[in-house]
Amino acid sequence: MPYILLVLVISVLGVTSVSYAEPFTLPHTNTVLLKDKHTENEYPITIKLPRSYQKQNQKRYPVVYLLDANYSLPITSGASRFMMNSGTIEEVIIVAVGYQKGVSGLDSRIYDYTPFEDKNWQRKTGGASQYLNYLKHTVLPYIEADFRTTQKSTLVGNSLGGLFAAYTLFTEPSLFSNYIIGSPSVWFKENSILAMAVKPAANTTKLYIAVGELEEREGEKMVSGARQLAAKINKHSGALVTTNLFVIPQARHATAFPTTITQALDWIYQVNGN
Repeated sequence: MPYILLVLVISVLGVTSVSYAEPFTLPHTNTVLLKDKHTENEYPITIKLPRSYQKQNQKRYPVVYLLDANYSLPITSGASRFMMNSGTIEEVIIVAVGYQKGVSGLDSRIYDYTPFEDKNWQRKTGGASQYLNYLKHTVLPYIEADFRTTQKSTLVGNSLGGLFAAYTLFTEPSLFSNYIIGSPSVWFKENSILAMAVKPAANTTKLYIAVGELEEREGEKMVSGARQLAAKINKHSGALVTTNLFVIPQARHATAFPTTITQALDWIYQVNGN
């Protein structure tokens, strides 16, 4: 058979060798459902252990707690993997908290992450206090009991999650050692977070706030809000809080978080000498 005819037959018949591999999963991860002891609500909690966890069975690790697990975990896992494996930053345990079981992700995050009830919203708001109790009394004790952790932990929140992280810093500053606040929704209920009382931190705390440069003109003046939030924290949270505010060049709300988490983890967990 002439070569050109053979090529034609192969293209028509679609002769291709395809085999299917196992679906991709994030390495070293496991997911559990943890029930709130007070409300009976359940949330999926995904734990990602560092590469050395099984081999170095006496070593303890700091913990990074992520909100919005569906979005934040894949980004944080990928961004931190090379930094940890190359020794640029400390190895950490990543704990990603998902949305309430049986509730849409949008409804879950809007209720859980907002500190105030706002009846102008069609969806239910104002559940941050209840959600903070869940983290404090259910999630953190489970992680600390079942895994080899240090006393150093970080809370990461973005957008409405950033609003929740600010609320946590204002009300329970010692619950976490560090806070990463990305593109915070300071605008929620007419900037009510800026009027909140602030409990000064009793321990050394690092705070990283980042927002995209282009978020200022996307509708909610997010850069101005982030600057006002940082100013409030610097004024009221006390001398033990070190704040780093970064306005990300050319970043929008939809694109800022990967830079936020990468730079923040590097700032907080950088190994001396790097």
